[in-house]
Amino acid sequence: MRTSQPTECRAPLKVSVVVPTHNSGETVLTGLRSFLAQTLPRTDFEVVYVDDGSTDGTPAMLESEAARRGAGRTVRVIRTPNSGWPGRPRNIGMDAARGEFVFFVDDDDWLAPEALERTCERARETGADIVIGRIAGHGRRAPRALFEEPLSHADLRSDVALLASMTVHKLFRRDFLQRNELRFEEGRVRLEDHMFTLRAYLLTDRVATVHDYTCYHWVKHRGDEHNISYRTIEPGPYVDSIRKVLAILDAPGTRVAPGRHRYRLAANWYGKKALARLGGRSLLDQPRGRREQWLDAVGALAAEMPPQADAALPTRLRVVAALARHGELELLEEHARFEAGIDHRPRVGHAEWDSGRLTLACDTRLVRRREKRARAEPLAFHRAQGRYVLRLPPGVAAVPEAAEAADFTGAVRRSNVRGLLRHREGGTVVSVPLDHRVVEVPPGPEGNRTAEMTARVARRLRLPAWLTSLLPGARRERDVCALRFETEFTVDPSSADNGRPLAPGTWDLQLQLGCGGWRFARTLPGHSIDVPADDEPQPAAEVPTPPAAAGHRQDGPALIRKGTSRRAHRPPRRGRAAARPVPSGSGREKR
Repeated sequence: MRTSQPTECRAPLKVSVVVPTHNSGETVLTGLRSFLAQTLPRTDFEVVYVDDGSTDGTPAMLESEAARRGAGRTVRVIRTPNSGWPGRPRNIGMDAARGEFVFFVDDDDWLAPEALERTCERARETGADIVIGRIAGHGRRAPRALFEEPLSHADLRSDVALLASMTVHKLFRRDFLQRNELRFEEGRVRLEDHMFTLRAYLLTDRVATVHDYTCYHWVKHRGDEHNISYRTIEPGPYVDSIRKVLAILDAPGTRVAPGRHRYRLAANWYGKKALARLGGRSLLDQPRGRREQWLDAVGALAAEMPPQADAALPTRLRVVAALARHGELELLEEHARFEAGIDHRPRVGHAEWDSGRLTLACDTRLVRRREKRARAEPLAFHRAQGRYVLRLPPGVAAVPEAAEAADFTGAVRRSNVRGLLRHREGGTVVSVPLDHRVVEVPPGPEGNRTAEMTARVARRLRLPAWLTSLLPGARRERDVCALRFETEFTVDPSSADNGRPLAPGTWDLQLQLGCGGWRFARTLPGHSIDVPADDEPQPAAEVPTPPAAAGHRQDGPALIRKGTSRRAHRPPRRGRAAARPVPSGSGREKR
């Protein structure tokens, strides 16, 4: 191992940015340029790149760029033999770090200009051992609910909110890491970052967030072959890694007492990481032989889990758990084909600007498309004695445990509808407060309003059931219904970002529906907010521009369409935004 800079005595540093690299190519320069554009003075931080045996000249590229920008004293490059995984490079980076804090960043991601300054200040302000800066996803689903309000002393032992962010892209107090001997698993171990983060969460009750500024930009590139942990996932070893994660909940120092909360924690990996592999496209996109391997591996884990663990799962995954224990691949495939067509279809009924605020009334339904080009139909539920039971495919419904698990009554009551604003150029997503109600509707084809109008008229006129059944559009299956989720929300661009104005650029409006483990965010077509840039000249600070990735497209300003008229909706001009957006790309998932 050697470094490009000699070891020397320097003034104490606030933070060390640790970045593992491997054959990253020019994408690594995006992150480097974002570090050198930080508002935190360069004398207060260092960047430690640990190269895991690259063969494409990545280390030399980093050294050359750092020298060209006069950052030779800020940037260090450590070369190590190839280990094939990010665990060992991160450990080496931790050992070499000299800052009060350590911030882990992946080699293809980047930081917003104020990220280091804000996370360090938040740690000092709260005394936190871990600070999570708001994350924007580029081709990835970034956590969002975690940043809806400021957190200063979050504790995983009493709440599950922190489960939304289990990756290692955070600021850690270095003394906390050393005192607890926190290390990454080395070698080709899946979920090694989850193991590290879970241990860290369970060893402190002081986790804080930066909720009102996007600090971390999490990028998914085309293919991600350059990524250090890009490999085809093998079912057996992957499920073994899930067992290692679950074992942390019973280990000395991190043990969580048995009970409902422990099972809620375990469900994050048992459900989202294991059982989810047997549902929908996750299963169907695998070749036949690999599907059998996933059933064997996940089925064995399901057999090990106690019944209480299933109660903590989202409802849709309880059905999958029952089928995994049943052990018939054909039934899992039947259910996967059923699930693969499930989505939701939002519809805007009314949109109006008034006094600089936009109000929308909209609704959506869970729908299912039987085939790619077939019309989507509302998802049907059996209704009996005030309960909603999902209408499963015939073969799946014949498995008693699966049929029992399909009771969605609690899931419907806990359903969640959110208005979202997504910054098209920068990737930030913010939530809009709203309430919603659930309405039973006939399970007719989407777009056919006759049955709904018939039911509405019958209710208003208080017609008897026998007469209602004779009206046009009446459904004979009185025990079957679909569900419509109705809501109205208002967006004030001057305060929509946690009390602050929206940054300049285009903000697409989305509606997210969560019910029973299904969570879909869908853009409201033709509805967006175009925030103009300030007329004042912007500061000349350099910000990175990542290369466009697969499927990335720069669209023109979106329009609100109402009837036949078209006009771009721009809120009143206001002061300068806190940060300028930077476009980025999308591609294949790393893990």
